[in-house]
Amino acid sequence: MRDARTISTQASSKALKNGELDVEKFVKAREYEVHALEKGLRDSKKVLTKRAFQQVPKELRRRTASHNVKRVPKRLQNRAKREMKDDNTPTMKNQKPSRHMRLRIDTVKRLRALGEKKKAEKERRKAAEKKSYGTVTVHYNIGIEQAERQDAPSTKSAAIKTRVPRIKQAMLSKPPLPKARFRKRQAHKSWLPTHLFHTKRARMTEPSQPLWRFAIPLTPSQKSYRAVHRAINHQGAVMWDMSYVSTVSLQGKQLAILSMLRQLGVDKEMLDGPQDALWRDGKRTGQVWLFEREAPHAAIAPVTLIWNAHSDKEQPPNVHPGQEQHHTHLFLRVHPSAFHQVWEELVRLSKTVKPNVRLEDLRFEIGSIEVYGPGSTEALIGALSPIHDENRASAAPSQSSTFSSLNSLATPSVLPSHALLAFEIRDPRLNHPPRTLVTPPNAEEIILQLLASWPPDVQHGQESAIFSRRARLASQSSLPSQKSINRRKSFASPGKAPDPRDSDPRIPVLLYVSQSKSSIKSHTASWTILAPWKCISPIWYSLNHYPLSTGGQTRFGGVLEQRQIRFEAGEAWFPGDFPATKAGWDWELRERRMRWEEWSRRPKGKRTAWDKVNLGSGKIGEIGEGWACDWQRLLELQRTKQSELSRKEQSGIQKQDVVDTLLPPAPPTLQQLTPSQARTKTEFVSQSRPDSEYSGIFPVRINLLPRGTPKATARIYRLPSSTTNPALRAQWLALHPSNQPKVQKNYGLPPAAFSKRAPSHVVQRELARTLLRPAPKTGGENYPVCPREEDLIGFITIGGYNLGAGEGVGIANLLSSKVPNEVDSLERRLCIVRNAGESAGRLGVWQAV
Repeated sequence: MRDARTISTQASSKALKNGELDVEKFVKAREYEVHALEKGLRDSKKVLTKRAFQQVPKELRRRTASHNVKRVPKRLQNRAKREMKDDNTPTMKNQKPSRHMRLRIDTVKRLRALGEKKKAEKERRKAAEKKSYGTVTVHYNIGIEQAERQDAPSTKSAAIKTRVPRIKQAMLSKPPLPKARFRKRQAHKSWLPTHLFHTKRARMTEPSQPLWRFAIPLTPSQKSYRAVHRAINHQGAVMWDMSYVSTVSLQGKQLAILSMLRQLGVDKEMLDGPQDALWRDGKRTGQVWLFEREAPHAAIAPVTLIWNAHSDKEQPPNVHPGQEQHHTHLFLRVHPSAFHQVWEELVRLSKTVKPNVRLEDLRFEIGSIEVYGPGSTEALIGALSPIHDENRASAAPSQSSTFSSLNSLATPSVLPSHALLAFEIRDPRLNHPPRTLVTPPNAEEIILQLLASWPPDVQHGQESAIFSRRARLASQSSLPSQKSINRRKSFASPGKAPDPRDSDPRIPVLLYVSQSKSSIKSHTASWTILAPWKCISPIWYSLNHYPLSTGGQTRFGGVLEQRQIRFEAGEAWFPGDFPATKAGWDWELRERRMRWEEWSRRPKGKRTAWDKVNLGSGKIGEIGEGWACDWQRLLELQRTKQSELSRKEQSGIQKQDVVDTLLPPAPPTLQQLTPSQARTKTEFVSQSRPDSEYSGIFPVRINLLPRGTPKATARIYRLPSSTTNPALRAQWLALHPSNQPKVQKNYGLPPAAFSKRAPSHVVQRELARTLLRPAPKTGGENYPVCPREEDLIGFITIGGYNLGAGEGVGIANLLSSKVPNEVDSLERRLCIVRNAGESAGRLGVWQAV
């Protein structure tokens, strides 16, 4: 037997001749093997390797390979060229210019020649004036230009003084002038400071259809629904570039600003009450709703109010809270969908209130980043480097030191409600890439002491630098280039940041906490950081590359992830879940068009036939438009001729015929109730209120009691009346889990048949067991039908499976005049949810958010 592990070899004696090795014959005999070995070595380099375009990180890859060398990172471009040349891969070549393109090129050449000619003529004229009248030296001193003529007689010396430029009041600001190569792309929209980052990693809005006049990321290119849920609720952090949120500055006497807010519907207790003194002192932020000044005082949007903290020396002593007359500053942050509506109201009020209040549009001067999750505090502390004031006279810790002491905070939800911190930071690029923070051994004790006292509340007023226009412009103008940053880092010691310089920019930032107001148990909270517009990008990259102590890095999200977080927390998201506001109605029209386009692209045999939906009781056809939350149908508004189409025509409707139906000329006459108003109205419902009375719609959260998942545009019914249809009402109430028989599951063997001589109690028990029947199957023969159209009370704006709750949940709006006035609060909050296009409904319970 031969061992299989023995390698067959040939004795070397045959290669020897008289004990000597003939090298030439030996190499010639092994020539084939040597060439095979060399070929194998060459081929092995290409085995199990990746091409240049495959070296791109996973989140940056496209669906197909890119054969354009310019689309791969610069460090891989040479390798990509070499690989394409070796494989004879056709590369992208410049196309032959068309006739229109040649005309444009010739026009550009003529314009450049004309510009050079004018520039040369201007230089010659300037040189002639200099030769005859002397040189002119211009000195700049805070907007004042002084021109002094030199080499001229002293009697003819003159100084040209110009007025100090004033900030335009009550004027809309213009976006910063983009680079020439990107200028045409921003003709009808604006880019966020992190636009280039998102275009490589996220799905953006269509170039021809910007969202709120911005190019906004909708969702990451990678699947991120479950990953975002884990990062928000368990470990990690998610961040958004929220620079599209508008910021308005109000400057003037505090009494005048409070008067403006009172006329816009802000609660009087918040403006004058002692419990909100911290908010008026600039130590907290305020979350309020604004309303139109004139009747019917329609709701506009929720806003965030931030006062500039004022020093105590400026406050007059012994003055009642809310009656201070010193000059103050207020930031008002509002969603961009409602910015113009809020701006018009503020402009009208600023012209009537006395003393005058100065308005300023800071949309493109202040940007913001929002960070969610348990690791948000750690990521912010690791990415930002606060500048501590060494000459601080007060013994109390500064706000920058308070911020640095929060490095072991588990979640920002434990911080004081609407806490606010303001300080200055260094350029984050000097400490890039950031390193994971080291938690001190007594971190828990420090956090407990800090939360118990919260030093910013007891400190004296300290103005925030971000409210100063001069500080914002100085921080942006002094930002060094990336090349200079790299040069300084190359001179520094390995592993250490460059030494700070006096010329380094001092970036003013303001951070505040936003907690969830949901009635369900939720621990979601977020940090929002405000910074100058051009400083957002360095902060963003530093946050994105911070290595969390729990593993991984900070994720980024888009608009859909913003709504996902609100949905899982049981909150209504503005503007999508407030359709009675102007901004919410515009969003509803946008969603309505998208659903219709998706439905119309399907073949007739694979799309829902709205005119054939069986609603039971002989009712055929969907209520209203199946792809929309048809509030017009609910309110029985007058239909236009374009919308009065038959059900048969709707199943084969064409796009040109449905444009007017999808986009009504004006929003329906609805009144939006804010969440606080909704909770008040639903808790104290008048039993004598007539059903026809109209009082607006309010957002609610709906949980389905049996199994099921509600979807957007689902129809919501109230329970049938006990007087008109008591039988159907009893059938629906029988589906409530509390009315179902509680039969324990038995996983053992089936019971044996009892004998005829069994005791009476055993016979009764077995008879009762046979009488128990499970609940009717959804959509089965014995399943109750949906109520009639007059019992329709609302629509679901967003629905799906809630990963946090582990069940189907929906956010909806209900018409308060149709909410039943039952004495029993549980039966009053019961409802029936039916998805659009389906026949069967499911029992659910609603709760005001």
